[in-house]
Amino acid sequence: MKAPRNYLKRVEQRRVFWLFMPPALVVLLLVSWLERTYLNPPPAVEAPQVDTAMKEDLVNRSVADAVVIEADPEPFVEVADEVGASLRALEQVRDDTVFRSGDDEAWFQIWMTLRSGKEAALDRSKAREVSFIELFGQPRSFRGKRVTFQGTIRRLQRVKAPANQYNIDGYWQAWIAPEGGPDSPIVVYFLEIPENFPTGMKIEEPVRVVGYFFKRWAYNAADTIRLTPLVMAFEPIWEPVLPLTPSHNSLSTTALVTMAVFVILTFWGIRWANQGPRKTPRKEPTALASTLANIELFSPTESLRRLSEADKTIEPDPPQGLFPQ
Repeated sequence: MKAPRNYLKRVEQRRVFWLFMPPALVVLLLVSWLERTYLNPPPAVEAPQVDTAMKEDLVNRSVADAVVIEADPEPFVEVADEVGASLRALEQVRDDTVFRSGDDEAWFQIWMTLRSGKEAALDRSKAREVSFIELFGQPRSFRGKRVTFQGTIRRLQRVKAPANQYNIDGYWQAWIAPEGGPDSPIVVYFLEIPENFPTGMKIEEPVRVVGYFFKRWAYNAADTIRLTPLVMAFEPIWEPVLPLTPSHNSLSTTALVTMAVFVILTFWGIRWANQGPRKTPRKEPTALASTLANIELFSPTESLRRLSEADKTIEPDPPQGLFPQ
């Protein structure tokens, strides 16, 4: 009959631990993953909304043959950052307008700055990280300065440049959804685009933009005239995203690998625990003949004779007492 297990022994405690704990951890991991993925998805963060509709018409059409006279430009008092055009040219740029002849000088000076060095034009170390709200709300503060942001190009097409003396025949107009919102585009003009970069009216390519802010530009949207920041850059910083291979298993690769590791550890732990402590092998007894080889053996008669002779040689003890015999 097999003796009952003593669960107070360490070997039995190890065996029970490796038998139940790793599977419990696997189940806990699986339940946590399912809860995060399906039962409790993270709340969607609402992107900030900006009203980009132009409050006034570009030209007052209530008066026939009206002539609009622009106010004198406000001078740039201090410009600490590096700018892509001269201060005099940047002073002529007007926000909340379409392209004007007064913009041409600063426009082509910035293109010359970008074309003078590709590495310098793509260096984001000297560019300020900006958002849509910053560019839209402070166009004069960012005029002609280096900025950088991330977004997704939704539309990219080739645009012909007006006649100029700088040998610029055209550039690429991109409509970019800025990272973090709002749901309003930033228009970026690129001098070049990377090789194999997709183009068209419906694309979706994440990029980083490093360029010069030009102005808050007015464009004709589907519903009304709207405003958007306009940036000029050499080319988009693009890292093509490889398409993911569809998986037939709903579990993620990380979860599968983790569970496989736990299963392997479980089997290894159970096998190790069942081995128990090692026992030292017992030495086999040696042969009796070899043990008694050097011992002299006697018969019973000879043994009694030798004991008798030994008694005769022993002297008697002297008498004990108060009086001599």
